[in-house]
Order: sequence, then C-alpha cells, then structure tokens
Amino acid sequence: MSTRNANLTNVGAWCGIATTVLFVVGIVLMASSGVQVLIPETGKEGLEWIRDVDDAGGAFLAGGWLVVIGGLFALLALVGFYDALRSAHRLLIVAPVLSVVGFVFVTISHTLPLALAYEFVPGYIDASAATQAALRVEFDMWAITCLVFNSIGDALLWGVVVPLYAWASLRTRAVPRWIGWLGLFTGAVAGWLGLLSPVSSVIDGITFLGFVGFFVWMAAMGVALLRRSPSHVELAPAAAPAEL
Repeated sequence: MSTRNANLTNVGAWCGIATTVLFVVGIVLMASSGVQVLIPETGKEGLEWIRDVDDAGGAFLAGGWLVVIGGLFALLALVGFYDALRSAHRLLIVAPVLSVVGFVFVTISHTLPLALAYEFVPGYIDASAATQAALRVEFDMWAITCLVFNSIGDALLWGVVVPLYAWASLRTRAVPRWIGWLGLFTGAVAGWLGLLSPVSSVIDGITFLGFVGFFVWMAAMGVALLRRSPSHVELAPAAAPAEL
C-alpha cells in the first residue's frame, strides 16, 4: 500500500476516535442542560422538548453542534476504514458509498433540531395560546421528518455499513477479532433489531446497547488501526471465511 493510502487509514483511525469523544462530550452537555435527546418526539414529548430547550440555553446548542461535527468525523472514519479493509472483497466499495448516503440523512436529522432551537422554540414560547396550538402541527411535522431521516440513516449505517466492515475485519484480520464481532453485534442490535424499535419500547431499550456498541466499535477500530505494525498495512483475506 502506498504512503498516501496508509495515511488515509491513519486519518480514518484518528477520526474514529474523535467521533466517540465528540459524541460523548456532546451528549453529556445536552443531558447536563436538561435536554435528554437531540431529536424531539411528536405530541406531548415534543412540547416537553420545547420547554427543556428553552430552559437549557447554550449548553444544549454546544452539545448539539458537537454531535453534528462528530457525525462528519464518523464519515471520514468510515472512508478510512474502507482503505484498511478493502482487500476483503471488491464489493466492499458499497460501504463508503452507503456511508455518505447514510450520513446525509443523519446530519440533516441532527441539524434540523438545532434550527428549531434557534428560531422555532423562542417563537413558540412567546406566542399566544391560540398561535401555539397552530404551531404544534408544524412542530410535529419537523419532528417526524427528523425521526424518519434519522431512521433511514441509521438503518444504512448500523444495519449495512458496520456489519460489512465487521465482516471484512474478520476476513482480513486487520484488527483484533473481538472488534469484528462487536461490529456484528452493533449491526444486529442497533441496525436490524432497531428497525422494530417503533413498535416496542422494550426493543427500543435493547437497541441502546447497539448505540453504545457503535461508539465503542468506532474508537476500538481507530486505536487498533493506529497500532498496526507497518508489515500489516496490506492484508490478504483469511483463507477460511467459513469461520464466520
């Protein structure tokens, strides 16, 4: 592998670590401000989100922007991961392509709530009761748009991209095998099982494990790729894929 390609892998590795750091700090900031989620729900939960955001101030906005920036770092990380794992199979090229598509949806779903926090929330709070009643329909429309966009992006990223990279890492043994199995766990719980989360609060709670697993996987991939010796920069696929 050329020096240019080796550097792309290293950039992806550092971005994977940065992704986890930015998301953790961002989530902590939002939670400490009193807002539990970046993307609002509809109905009663949405009205509570509006009140919480109005009380939260700058901490929520700072945390939200860190999450948005973290998503951009995650996209760069997934491109770098492809560079390290592409010897697994030619079809792995679909992973970075779907990463771009997925993160377009995810970034929109993370940015729209910040736009609502800047403009919609103060306008709603200052509006009369009659105006607020009319604005609730508009807010629910934006909230459901964010939720749908986020679900599409998560399905592509967690349900397709992460399992593909996990399979490739097991096939090439570019990173420790436990990281590959963690990626498959993340894809199964957050991606595949996550598609059923709207129909069951129990399933929704289980998918949280996959959410946490994703960020552990991102950081672990980054650290493992940075620690690889130069002799392992180019790895051939393992001879026995049946182990999967």
